[in-house]
Amino acid sequence: MKNLVQHVARIAGLVFVLLWSPMSQADEALWQKVRSEPNIVLILNHAEVERQRGQSPTTFDASGQCRGEFMLSAKGRDASAYIGRIFKDRGIDPHVVSSAMCRSRDTAMLAFGRAELDPALRESFTGDQQRFREFLDASTRWVLRYRGARPLVMVMHTPNIDSLTGEQPKHGEMLVTTATEKGELDILGRIVLYKP
Repeated sequence: MKNLVQHVARIAGLVFVLLWSPMSQADEALWQKVRSEPNIVLILNHAEVERQRGQSPTTFDASGQCRGEFMLSAKGRDASAYIGRIFKDRGIDPHVVSSAMCRSRDTAMLAFGRAELDPALRESFTGDQQRFREFLDASTRWVLRYRGARPLVMVMHTPNIDSLTGEQPKHGEMLVTTATEKGELDILGRIVLYKP
């Protein structure tokens, strides 16, 4: 019976790896840049959320209690933990900065166990010019603060990532960029962390 349980556990582990593991060998070259090059900024969208009728993606509870905010789904929580294992297995210990919105905060905390939170990185749309400018200024400050040998991970939201980079990574994809001396980001490529 014990052998059967161990066998089933091994098969379950293999199925998990096959479902979640990156599929592209080209990603390895980007991982090498993350490990070896300075001024790397990695940009992640928060993991998958549970959407409820009547909720707005821009609702933000500054108290940190998450009232009215989108929250991670069970799949999103599992994916976040898996992202952390990928970084740990590769020996990469980045600085981590996150939007203070609960879905991004929880993605960062489940993945890395820590994050510096910034309300200015919360989801914003270009229609609100003041809010948009606040987001861009905050992003530039974080990038300039952590330029150097250790990679920076920023966990944010699709509209913000699009405004910052012109890219819209899917859940499970990570943008790999390099930061200029002005805090601008040059895109090196995308790494598939898992398939949603």
